[in-house]
Amino acid sequence: MQTHLDKRERQRTLLEIIRAKPASTQAQLQRRLKQLGIVATQSSISRDLTELGIIKLGGTYRLPHLERGESPLVDVLEADTAGDHLIVLKTAAGQASVVAVRIDQAQLPEVVGTVAGDDTIFVAVKNREAQSRAIKQILNLFKRKRS
Repeated sequence: MQTHLDKRERQRTLLEIIRAKPASTQAQLQRRLKQLGIVATQSSISRDLTELGIIKLGGTYRLPHLERGESPLVDVLEADTAGDHLIVLKTAAGQASVVAVRIDQAQLPEVVGTVAGDDTIFVAVKNREAQSRAIKQILNLFKRKRS
């Protein structure tokens, strides 16, 4: 019997599916949900993936889990300001969530919070002075170490 779960339960199940076995397409995720008796449209799955911060790396969907202090293998391509309390970061497509997770884990005192889309992160800061310090600290989080 197929059921329509509430969004939270569907997302929890989606996380369990991705943790258990990598998937490379939304159609695969939809089939796995269906095997568990959960009806979900492709558009619902797409929205769920975005809201959960699930990223596609190496052709498979992955959770943006980072150990505290670990820097993800992503690049912050641009950093700009918007007003006195906002920093706008641009990344490659699909990498914004993992960048936001790393910034949140760093617990920078200037940063109030982050909001991530697909390739853009909004970083709220306390004031204009905190803004420039936060940009430097954020860019340092993602500097590549030269060998």
